[in-house]
Amino acid sequence: LALTALRGRGKAPGVLPAVHDWMARERPEVALYFAGPAKDVYQANMWLAPVEATDRRAVVLLRAADAFEQLADTRLPVICVPAGVDFMNLDLGSLRVALYAANVGANIHLLREPGVKHVFVGHGDSDKQASVNPYSKVYDEVWVAGPAGRERYARADVGVLDRDIVEVGRPQLAGVHTFGSGAADHRFTVLYAPTWEGWLDDDPYHTSLVLMGERIVSGLLAAGDVRVIYKPHPLTGTRSPKDRAVHERIVARIKAAGGETDPSSLDGAAHLVVTGRTPGLFDCFNVTDLLVSDVSSVVSDFVQSERPYVVANPAGLPEDEFRRQFPTARAAYLLAADCGELTKILDVTRAGDDPMTGARRELKEYLLGPAGSNPMDRFRDEIGRLCG
Repeated sequence: LALTALRGRGKAPGVLPAVHDWMARERPEVALYFAGPAKDVYQANMWLAPVEATDRRAVVLLRAADAFEQLADTRLPVICVPAGVDFMNLDLGSLRVALYAANVGANIHLLREPGVKHVFVGHGDSDKQASVNPYSKVYDEVWVAGPAGRERYARADVGVLDRDIVEVGRPQLAGVHTFGSGAADHRFTVLYAPTWEGWLDDDPYHTSLVLMGERIVSGLLAAGDVRVIYKPHPLTGTRSPKDRAVHERIVARIKAAGGETDPSSLDGAAHLVVTGRTPGLFDCFNVTDLLVSDVSSVVSDFVQSERPYVVANPAGLPEDEFRRQFPTARAAYLLAADCGELTKILDVTRAGDDPMTGARRELKEYLLGPAGSNPMDRFRDEIGRLCG
């Protein structure tokens, strides 16, 4: 089917009859829709397991052939329909819910379906501007993890109504442990997971990578008895040659310190560079004692573990102002561009005498929802409500 679709892309008057037959026979009621390219397919991958776990008749609808090739393993049926005309001729009459992982122009080809509840689920809650994109008001509902997401839209005032926001938690985080590794050979492990450079040329502080990345990694490698895992954002260096060059120097530095690149597992005590799809970010969380990251959804998700984390402050904002602008940093250690506090932070967190423990537990409920609630149950219930 995929090869036939590729050969007929833009030429065939309609989609493959086999796809029409399948839709009519299986009558999917939930669709995970993704119209981005392969480099962004991680945004869809994070929703595959939660959609599988709803136990609803579901389908993944993709629009780019390269994304089809790079999609993670899933038990869900997957259909790739590149041409807009073909897609709009699909019989989607059985669909009740469409979940959107990203705001892209080709979403309009599904948004035009009036009998479907259109829900933006995004690809991670963060304090970045992208998390409150005005485009989001085109959907029937916007699903966020916790109160922080709701308040973020209220502050941004971009036209998303409070009544259309639903707090569902983060069902992806069920496998993130709230305790340390416990392995006999476990070394204190620091995960450096910077975000990418973003789309704007005039924001030098979007990522810590260029201004701080090499100092962070060098400081960690020099700390003694610290294991470093470097897992950059999947889009790092795709737009900025400067960011790509820094990334390559960091990789070379870790390799020179005996580190491994693209490992098949996280076992052992060696430094690691993780840039492939596996091991996944949440797998890295489970062997991490301290996270160093930027203002991004990586921080929000790591709070699930209740372990200490550092947020880079490359612009040098006053501490109170930084925490006010970026609520995900309320329970973080802050690191200025000179990285002068890095050794002190390592000493405090390695000693186990961590003064931020209580603040992290409080922040966890604000970011991810009430303690004790099962986000997968909430996600499943909300899907059921819309299907009903």
